[in-house]
Amino acid sequence: MRIRCIIAMIVLALLYSAVLSAGTSILPPPNLNKAQRLIFFKDHLKGVPKGSRIDYDFTNATQGEEGFSDRIEIDVVNVVADGKRDLEFHFLSGENHIDFSPVKAYTGNPVIIHFLERDISMMAKDTGGSNGFFRNRIRDSFKNPNLVREIKFHYGGKELAGTEVIVTPFAAVPNTDNFKLYVNKRYEFIFSDQVPGGIYRIHTQVPNEKGGGILIDEDMTFRKITPAI
Repeated sequence: MRIRCIIAMIVLALLYSAVLSAGTSILPPPNLNKAQRLIFFKDHLKGVPKGSRIDYDFTNATQGEEGFSDRIEIDVVNVVADGKRDLEFHFLSGENHIDFSPVKAYTGNPVIIHFLERDISMMAKDTGGSNGFFRNRIRDSFKNPNLVREIKFHYGGKELAGTEVIVTPFAAVPNTDNFKLYVNKRYEFIFSDQVPGGIYRIHTQVPNEKGGGILIDEDMTFRKITPAI
């Protein structure tokens, strides 16, 4: 699965209009809550030098289907004025690969948008619904997140501090007959300034409302940065 250059840029713009400011000097609106600032306006890559590669592990587990494990990589090609970065991406491999185009003078970590755009595309394909519907619901869910809290987690044998954000974008949507599968889908984000790239984990779960357990579980977790910093 490949998304060509111009399509990818349009998709990112539509996913979160606020993200357009990530590559500019536009300041965030003053009324954003903590979850929105963490997602849209955080300088996640602060301190990550030119030549670095950030690796994430990605896993998919789906009841009744063969799951898979893969990698997501972000290459910091250059650090330009005001700490912005030129970035290149390798997002999954083989039949799961998505060709996200390089970005110039970017502030923030695009892996958030990339993860969510793949997620949106899969839901739209499964339901025959609109990408725009799922995109808007996820964006709006950060206005009233289910949970925002400070947490501790372990990485590399150390206890680190982070912020957990949980949203269920489709739980309160009327007329859900066309996408009942995703009504109770849960998204968990863990942000931390102690992890290079600012994002430790993005985790989604779709409960199996009929048979119990988890129907679809997808997880992206920070693996390492090379060279190490």
